[in-house]
Amino acid sequence: MTTYDLWMTKFGNMSPYKQVVIMVLMATVAANFLALGFFVFVDLSEIDNLLIVTTAIVVIVSAPLGSFLVGLNYRLKQTALLLELASRRDDLTGLSNRNEFYLQAQRQIALCDPERSAGAILYIDADHFKSINDQHGHAVGDSVLQEVGILLRSVIGEWDFAARFGGEEFALFLTNADIGKADWLAHKILMGMKEIPTHLRILELNVTVSVGIAVHQSGQSLEEALVAADKCLYAAKNQGRNRIVHANSEFIGTYEPKRRIV
Repeated sequence: MTTYDLWMTKFGNMSPYKQVVIMVLMATVAANFLALGFFVFVDLSEIDNLLIVTTAIVVIVSAPLGSFLVGLNYRLKQTALLLELASRRDDLTGLSNRNEFYLQAQRQIALCDPERSAGAILYIDADHFKSINDQHGHAVGDSVLQEVGILLRSVIGEWDFAARFGGEEFALFLTNADIGKADWLAHKILMGMKEIPTHLRILELNVTVSVGIAVHQSGQSLEEALVAADKCLYAAKNQGRNRIVHANSEFIGTYEPKRRIV
């Protein structure tokens, strides 16, 4: 990147006020140099007046124009940032979307020591969600998903991230977490689901989730870890829902998992 490019990037990151001031100062200096270049045609006693008039004209003309252009550029920049954020977020829950989850998780795995685990993955699915939509309406279903998003954001740590994969499916990546921490947090989520009917003031509503947990293994790809968590989620569904299954057995789906049923 050239010095000019660096300066333009720095200029673009300034506040609109600073950009306008710099533009007006540059225009004023340039105009005064041009005026001085023609001093041979002017009485030397009038140079001061010439510079004052030139400066006044430049400021009067350039300040409004500069304010408009910089303001327009600032709004375009803000719009671009909002669009970029929207492309990485789920509109309904405010969580990351699937693509953003993959990017963040793959980055975390790439930064981790190849000989160590990068963390744990929780695959979460709301139980009998179609029944909620059918019995209470899609507006209530959307409210439930929003509450799930709020709950997931409230339980994860600073370096963890949560995403809605679509429909009623969610995923968490717990950075540097072991199976103990992942299990503890999963049960916290199951308990938190019990509060959603109270929050929505629909006491006859029944909201539960099934959770599959897989700890990322050294040298394992994100896809492999997600498949392991997905198998556990499938096992949790088959075993009655509203429970947690760990990827700690080769007999997922048919074995009696080491878990607590909530």
